[in-house]
Order: sequence, then structure tokens, then C-alpha cells
Amino acid sequence: MTTVNVAMLGARRHYAVPRLLFEAGLLERFFTDSYSGNKPGLRRAVQAIPDKLRPANLERWLGRADAVLPPERVISFERLGWWYARARRRARTAAAMQAVFEESARRFNEQILAHPAFSGGEIVWGFNGASLDLFAASRQQGRRCIVEQTILPKRLATQLLAEEAARWPGWDARAESGPPPSAPVGALREQQEWALAKRIVAGSAFVRDGLIQLGVAEDKIRVVPYGVDTVRFRAVETAAEEPPAGARRGPLRVLFAGQVGLRKGVPDLLQALRRLPANAIECRLAGPIGLAADKLRDRPASAQLLGPVPRSRMAELFRWAEVFVLPSIVEGSAMVTYEALMSGVPVIATPNAGAPVRDEIDGTLVPIRDPQALADALQRYLDDARELRAHQAAALNDRERLGLDAYRANLVDVVGTLASR
Repeated sequence: MTTVNVAMLGARRHYAVPRLLFEAGLLERFFTDSYSGNKPGLRRAVQAIPDKLRPANLERWLGRADAVLPPERVISFERLGWWYARARRRARTAAAMQAVFEESARRFNEQILAHPAFSGGEIVWGFNGASLDLFAASRQQGRRCIVEQTILPKRLATQLLAEEAARWPGWDARAESGPPPSAPVGALREQQEWALAKRIVAGSAFVRDGLIQLGVAEDKIRVVPYGVDTVRFRAVETAAEEPPAGARRGPLRVLFAGQVGLRKGVPDLLQALRRLPANAIECRLAGPIGLAADKLRDRPASAQLLGPVPRSRMAELFRWAEVFVLPSIVEGSAMVTYEALMSGVPVIATPNAGAPVRDEIDGTLVPIRDPQALADALQRYLDDARELRAHQAAALNDRERLGLDAYRANLVDVVGTLASR
């Protein structure tokens, strides 16, 4: 049977790809940076530290684990993980952050290639920007490579974000705004990875279209929507009776989750909220703040900044929300939109969010950079409680489409079609 080595910096989608490939009997080894799930003794020692005394970095490290993945299948490089975390904290500009990522990718690839466990497996599954050296060596060894493009290609993303910086001067909280000088280097790395890969996996049609725009053959790309744990994100309980049109009890509860910054379209959301009665909307924004404090000081009264929210609290926020909104400018396929729909919360999003929204069925798609369209979509839910309930019901009735079983089947199909060639 063909088996797969997965090489992944970080905990993307909480290790869904290696976990699901393991469940399908296809995982050879999972290579990553910092990971606690293969160090049971050290985990117990860290867990013994009282919660109030446990440092935040150790708390995050404990979260770097998956209960399904066998420890012996996971190869982790802890020194690289700690170096990467420290270097990211020290990076003050977009250019510095890009340089840190590229150096971590180089070290990561080097350590995988030198590890004796990287001797088996016919396929290598890597991620954009972090797989170039690994793919080059793997191709020479006769292995086939799959690259997962997790976000819009860098060349196009850089252009869109530069336009956002020009639209909203002074809003970006970073010391340096606009496109990082090293962006062309990162874009070139991605293009070289595409050339070495036999298959490119994209999470959404938005990413696929970006790849095609840059010259990638359409038949080389496979769109694979993500999946969400149906147990972790349970349905929101709604009223049993059908409310009359226009009936509401209190403000519309709206949730945003992600970095509160330009890439997620937050200035457009704030503009939309200004166009609605302040007492008609309660909008909670959960996530780290990436916008200048002086710009946020004058935000609408309906916008509440929660700051960073632990993953463990997100299910609670989805149960609170009636509507989820994500007016992103650049994404791949935003997982929070899957989690919202899985929770029975309709989604208002842009096409650039890569969300699995069915327009006018379980949510609404609006153009990017259009605060009025956002305001209109929110106003519709305010005005018509029946439509809101209908969209909630539609999301709940199609939970299996967004579940892990469908995601696993798609991953297996990608590997199977490549293995049969």
C-alpha cells in the first residue's frame, strides 16, 4: 500500500491531515516542529504545574498534540519549534516575519531529510512555502509530492494587501505596512514547489482560481474543502416556534473571529456597523488586535473587542452568535466559517474567504471592500427572523458535508489517484 509522509510546520487545522491519513491507513510518518503528544513523561510533568503558575508557552505546547496519532508515528523537532517561536516574537516587521518563516522552513526540510525515519513512504505531503528543499530531494529519490496551498498565492496576496494598506493608511498596527520586500522571494518558492509537485491541493475555488491565474494547469489542482469535528461544534438550539417576519428579541448577535486586521476586512466591517442602529446589533470580535489603537478608539458602540480567545472558548461563542461575519480580503478556506456553519450559525462572507457558504441558503456572499453590502446583509437578518431561522436550519441540515468523514474521503481520493498513476 502507498503511504504518505506529512511535513507540517505548526498545528494546521489541529493536525487534521496526518490524523485522517493515519485513520485511513495511509500515514507513514508525520514530521513537525514542536509537539507534545509524543513525549508523555514531559507532558505529565508540565501538566503537574498548577494552572495559575504554568507559563503561556507551556500551555500552548500542551495543545500541540492529537489523541489519535500514535506517538511513534510522529517525529518532532523541538529545538526548531522553540527557535521559531522566539524568532517570531522578535520579528517587528512583515519582512522580518517572512525571513523567519523562510529560515524555519529551510531548517525543517534539512532535519527531515537527515532523519532516518524518512526512509519509507512513496508520497510526501507538504505545505506552501515550507517544502521546496524537501520536494527537490524527494523527487530525486523517486517520490511523488503533494503541496497543499493553504492560502491565496503570495504574489496575488501581496498585491491585494498592498491595496488594502493604501485604502486604510495608518490602520495597520505593524511597524511596517505594505508588502514585505521579500515577498517576491516567497512567491518564487511557491512557484518552484508547484513545479515539483504532482498534485496541488487547494481548500477553495478562490485559491484554485489564483493558481490558474498564475499559470498552473487546472488539471493539476484538486479543490478539497476542509472538515470539522461534529462533536466539538454542536448545533445551536433555536426556538421551536416559527417567528413572525420582522420579530426580534434584543439586538442581532454577530460574531467575528480572527485577527482584527486589514487582511480580514475588519475596517469594512466597522464601516458597515456604523450604518446600522447601534442598539440593533451586538458584534463581538474575537482575536488578536492588528489595527492601530487610535483607529479602534472611535469604533462603533456595537463593536466589542474580546482580544485573543482560546480555542476551548470558541464553541461557547458560536452558541452565543446568531450570525457569523468574515469580510476577508485574503484567505485560503477559513476554518472559522466551517465551525460557524457546523454550529448552525449562518455566515456572511466574501468569496475571498474561501468559505463553504451556499449563498442565500445558509448564509450570504458579499463583494470584498463593500461595507454597504455587509450592512445590507445584516439588515436582512434584522428585518426577517424567518430568513435567519431558515438559514440556521439549512446549516444544521447539511452538517455531514462539513464533517471529518467527508474530508477524510477526499484526502484518501487525492492520494489514491496519485498512487495509481
